[in-house]
Amino acid sequence: MKTIINTISLIFFISFSLTSCGGNNQPIIPADATIYEDAEDGTTQRWEVWGGYPIENVKIGANGSKHSILLRENWLRDKDGNYILDKNGYPINGAHYELQMKNDHQFILEFDKMKEKNEEEHFCFTVGVKVDTTFGKRLISFNPFYDKENMDANIIPADNDALELVFPLSMQYVTDAGVWRHLRFDLVSYLHQLEPNNDIISITAFYFEGGDDYLDNIFLVSK
Repeated sequence: MKTIINTISLIFFISFSLTSCGGNNQPIIPADATIYEDAEDGTTQRWEVWGGYPIENVKIGANGSKHSILLRENWLRDKDGNYILDKNGYPINGAHYELQMKNDHQFILEFDKMKEKNEEEHFCFTVGVKVDTTFGKRLISFNPFYDKENMDANIIPADNDALELVFPLSMQYVTDAGVWRHLRFDLVSYLHQLEPNNDIISITAFYFEGGDDYLDNIFLVSK
């Protein structure tokens, strides 16, 4: 179970595309995309819950679709109802959801996301992928808390001898509840920002920590 907030600073760079709401304003999935979740079968069978609440398949979707996946947050509290804090004094979110991927040739991640709530407490989430690289296992993560606190991108230890590369994600993605946003990440570009001599061999999983968020049309493309 991972904490959402880490504080080691290195360098910062972020580039992503933002498409605001709704319906036909959303990008159409390219014909050559590998789709890992569009939720249209009404199930959650592709997901793994590592910590948190059961995943829901709900009847609301991006780009005119009929379904999406709803993931819930799970702020940890003690017996008195107080938030459990990490070593840096930040609340721990125990929600962790994974969608398995096996892809050795498409390294651009795209998906649609919509916040369910606008409350300040709900801004803290992490979204990213697990990858195999030339130098070992990596997690490439994006976190809006880094943007809120003006923190730089950083590299931190993760489980199983992996390293996590964490990048700021615009706070635009945690406001405007009820608005679909499209996100696109060139994962090789992000990896090279912190490890210029490293390369991705394959992408093995998509993960989301926190909530409460709707996710739809999760896919990988090559360009």
